[in-house]
Amino acid sequence: CSSAGQACADPDTAADSLRDWTCTCPLPSLGMATAQAAACVIDECEEESANCTTCEKGACATADQNCTDPHTASDKLGDWVCQCPAPYAGDAVAQAAVCAINECTEGSALCTSCSKGTCAAAGQTCDDPAQLRSSLGDWTCTCAPPAQGSAVAEVADCTIDECEEARAECTTCEKGTCSDAGQACADPNTTSTSVSDWTCTCPLPSLGEATAQAAVCTIDECTETSVDCSSCSNGTCTNVGQACADPDTAADSLSDW
Repeated sequence: CSSAGQACADPDTAADSLRDWTCTCPLPSLGMATAQAAACVIDECEEESANCTTCEKGACATADQNCTDPHTASDKLGDWVCQCPAPYAGDAVAQAAVCAINECTEGSALCTSCSKGTCAAAGQTCDDPAQLRSSLGDWTCTCAPPAQGSAVAEVADCTIDECEEARAECTTCEKGTCSDAGQACADPNTTSTSVSDWTCTCPLPSLGEATAQAAVCTIDECTETSVDCSSCSNGTCTNVGQACADPDTAADSLSDW
């Protein structure tokens, strides 16, 4: 016993009571054997004795984590592990773990803050920027291109300005149709479900508007009196009691009144 660092005891010292001596492990380990050295064990998760300098002593419990000791042999010390409770992930040896959770991928009923497919069901992507246990409810839904928009812990309101968006993903966008014709583009409804409603509007003094295509611009040089129209009659005919007529009101047919 002594060579194993254990205490020896003889429960019955009668001369006819032999080989009943026992070896007992020293604290904080546990174990006893008769007529041989004991196999000493110590569960560092359960032992809180002052004699145990390596024991967990509530470090896991204080962090609301589970403690396990993979090796309880008395020569295997300091190997206890703190494990995060579900649905969190994480463990650490001989210290409290850093618990993490991806609220986008975790769909367990245990996770009351998780997306659980909310973003995917709306055709949006989910991202959890901070996956610490202390950072919950911060997952975001982001609209799929070419739409834009994001929202925290809920489905995003997706918008797309078909006049400004020229990426290949946008099959309904204007992509310069209006500007190539010298016209102004406007998208009256930028919600992602309202597409192909962009309009091209002719520049003054010409008139004309069209949806999802370049407009046919016209200008009646007899009736148009805008200062923008340098070629217009501007009352030249009517001022002398004459009738004015513009045979071609196309915007590129000017000074033919």
